[in-house]
Amino acid sequence: MKIFYPILTIIISLALGITYFIYVSSCSCMENIKWDTATNFVTMVLSIVIGTMISILIYNKQKTEQDKQRLSELRQNLEAEISDMRRVLNSNEVITIDGMSFMTTYIQSIIIDECAKSGLFNSLDVENFLHISRKVKFYNVQVNYFLSILTNTNNQSGSQLLSNCNKNMETSRIAILKDTKSIQKKLNLTLSDSENFK
Repeated sequence: MKIFYPILTIIISLALGITYFIYVSSCSCMENIKWDTATNFVTMVLSIVIGTMISILIYNKQKTEQDKQRLSELRQNLEAEISDMRRVLNSNEVITIDGMSFMTTYIQSIIIDECAKSGLFNSLDVENFLHISRKVKFYNVQVNYFLSILTNTNNQSGSQLLSNCNKNMETSRIAILKDTKSIQKKLNLTLSDSENFK
């Protein structure tokens, strides 16, 4: 469809140029206009239009190739980021307090955010990327909150706060794992096989 409009413009320009040429050649005022001048004018207009359209076609082709290459790079980086994210969230490296397990490792959604802003994915994929990004940010906020509770030793309601924090962190962790698995299947991503993902 991108090629259709430049080609249509070339055809219309050629038709207008030929029409003008026929008009000038049949006009009674032709005596006052040199044949070479009319020919040069029509040739110049057609050359500019055709040159512009060819440039547009070349640009569109280059842009398409660049988009394909960028999409391929994003997919590879997305596979790496999701693999790392799932490995961290499935690890057993936790702190246990009052029978509750807390994972204090931060996770990032750098590539996921890039994919959402790239314009190379459909709207549903972008929406899914944004959901995961929001959940990652919320998870990291809960990690900060957990660390702040630990440093506040004078807080008598610390046990209740830890319980709420633990619930929020676990809910976020499970949601991120579920969403990343969904993205993996939908985009047919190949995750790293260095870990067994749930």
